[in-house]
Amino acid sequence: MARRVEDNLQCPTCLDIFKDPVILPCSHSFCRACVQQRWEEKGDRSCPVCETKCKTLDPPTNLALRNLGEALSQASVESEAICSLHEEKLKLFCLDHQELVCLICRDANPHCGHKFQPLSEAARDHREKFQKALQDMKRKMKDYYEIRDNCYEQAEYIKVQRDQVEQKIKKDFEELRRFLQLEEKAKLSAVNKEEQMKSQMMKEKIEALDSNIGAISDVIRTTEEQLMSDQVSFVKKYQVAMTRIQELPDKPRLLPGALLDEAKHVGNLKFTVWERVKEMVSYSPVILDPNTAVPELNLSEDLTSVSFRIGAQRPKNPERSSLENVLGSALDSGTHMWDVEVGDNSEWELGVAWGNLYCPDSWLIWSEQ
Repeated sequence: MARRVEDNLQCPTCLDIFKDPVILPCSHSFCRACVQQRWEEKGDRSCPVCETKCKTLDPPTNLALRNLGEALSQASVESEAICSLHEEKLKLFCLDHQELVCLICRDANPHCGHKFQPLSEAARDHREKFQKALQDMKRKMKDYYEIRDNCYEQAEYIKVQRDQVEQKIKKDFEELRRFLQLEEKAKLSAVNKEEQMKSQMMKEKIEALDSNIGAISDVIRTTEEQLMSDQVSFVKKYQVAMTRIQELPDKPRLLPGALLDEAKHVGNLKFTVWERVKEMVSYSPVILDPNTAVPELNLSEDLTSVSFRIGAQRPKNPERSSLENVLGSALDSGTHMWDVEVGDNSEWELGVAWGNLYCPDSWLIWSEQ
């Protein structure tokens, strides 16, 4: 019977017991929230069952259904406090079965030899456990909020790191490009200088050859004319002509080293430039990790030195040290040696620490004030 009454008190839309029921002009009733949501979705005010139009935006409350629903809910609550077997009030809590029982259940066979607790004490104990669990959940929620806030902070700091790293990379590559451009310019200048020098030398050599060719041509022409002359004239001019022939320059020779020295300019060119690059760059065996530095420490742009500074903003992350120090590069096995410049600082520490969860190898610890 109670089930049949409950079925008649169900909203046709949500199939739950009416909550704040309203009655439409067609006499159909619905939860106020259900009918208003239906109207918003369809865009018109009609009954969800019979499609009859409703003129009002605020249909009246169905007081009879509301009172019946409240009474049914109250009856359900009261029925929960009654033993379903003996229809007696539930006054005890069975510690063995962890369930509420009535006084008759206590003496029944299913609970023979069990321990019981008054309902008030069981409720109090359960409330205390609930309170403790609630406090634990609130602390856990606080931890989640803190971690989430830190993740937001790290997300913003990642962008800052990206900008810093990009600037450093662009700066270093710009220096390398500028150096390579200067090296290229110097190499090309050396080639052009040698080309101009040897081209001038070759020009002078050609001019000298042309001059000698002209002189020889004159002697040949004169000699050929003299051979065609009469005997008296030939004999008279013979000595002079022979002297001119003997004074002609010797056979010309090609100049050694006249061509460009390609081997000097392009031989091992990349290696030579690389050797020059090594002269302009420095190598540090220890690189400091900014993700381990406390906010009070300021790292240099190339991550090779550290100084004390107040006010730096760095997010919390598992790798960051809790002490006033910064970790350096992981060390391989063996002996290591460095020269460390400490400047005028009177307080500084330098050492080696074993790795941990976030630093799996040995690390150099470096702090400075």
